[in-house]
Amino acid sequence: MSSTARPLRIGVVTLGLKEEDAGGEVNIANGGVGVYIYQLIKHLQGLGDATEYTLIRPGHGRLDIYRQARTETVFLPLSPVRNALAYADLNLRRIAVERRLDLLHYPNQFGGAFLPRTVRRVVTVHDLTPLLYPRYHPWRRVLGYRVLLRPSLRAADHIIVPAAATAADLVARRLAPREKISVIPQGVDERFRPGVCSEAVARRYDLPARFVLTVGVLEPRKNHALLLQAIERLQRRGEPIGLVIVGRPGWHWRDPLDDPALAHLRPWVRVLRAVPDQDLVELYNRAEAFAYPSLYEGFGLPILEAMACGVPVVASSSSALPEVAGPAALLADPTDADDFAAQLFAVLRGPALRHRLIAAGHERARAYSWRRTAERTLAIYQRVCPGSPPRPSAAA
Repeated sequence: MSSTARPLRIGVVTLGLKEEDAGGEVNIANGGVGVYIYQLIKHLQGLGDATEYTLIRPGHGRLDIYRQARTETVFLPLSPVRNALAYADLNLRRIAVERRLDLLHYPNQFGGAFLPRTVRRVVTVHDLTPLLYPRYHPWRRVLGYRVLLRPSLRAADHIIVPAAATAADLVARRLAPREKISVIPQGVDERFRPGVCSEAVARRYDLPARFVLTVGVLEPRKNHALLLQAIERLQRRGEPIGLVIVGRPGWHWRDPLDDPALAHLRPWVRVLRAVPDQDLVELYNRAEAFAYPSLYEGFGLPILEAMACGVPVVASSSSALPEVAGPAALLADPTDADDFAAQLFAVLRGPALRHRLIAAGHERARAYSWRRTAERTLAIYQRVCPGSPPRPSAAA
């Protein structure tokens, strides 16, 4: 490459990164997809190469990624009509042409079906749950997937997925050829690590003395009702353990404790809907075990966060979760409360098993790095854009 070549110009659509106020902080409000978008951009900005980024979103963004060097932010006017037009790529077409962008990255499932071929595009597909399990999603989302996903992936120059399980789903449904897909796992933020627990947090949330933790959007797919059934079985076996559920309210979630058969567990259960990041780390550290009974996940970032904090994990045996957890977690059938209870009981009552899982979890979590996610994503940008600047050498 000539030394006079201009830097690569990348547009990233942050429509899927939502924000909320929690404890005086601006936090990411929409779970794993929001964390992925934020951490990817943050670490792309920190790679030290010359690439220039344009972040595009409807409405104003307050997170720090919108105020970094070599980054321009385009805040589009916020309205229902303009949001709908975003799916037709009308504003993005204009922005890409005016700013001479080399590539647009859609990091939240799909987009770019209506861009001119002169604009290259990369799409990150996190999972196919609206197609595979439509009953767990609002009908508008299901319709959007059915109408837009195939043309978006056909038009994409390259597709990124977080796990091989999602790549297999795309190929099995003939949505994309395998050679067009790259598996780039997500990472674990460095703030997730073993730490000191304070009495202030225990009082603030009125935590049970001992508890199993689960973290994720409050929605039916996360399978909270089965986890309460598992806790009930543990208590029947003489294990006085509570449950803490952390997550923002999602689509069609109903508190499982509204079920009269489970209502007696209410003194043992806390549902925390707005938890600042620093408190979340302490909740991981306080937990006796982390349980993730989700029926389907494209990655399963919370199990790695728990491992990084030194918490033994029991996860669902479905979708991408066994791939991400590897040998560092116990797996259970997400349709079988007895199986989940048995695996949790083994962790709670087995010191040797507990210590083995904690050690294996630390090692597993270290294998996932947001910096590597960013480096491998930048390599995709450069592959898609001929003549782009060379990738910087950087330690993982």
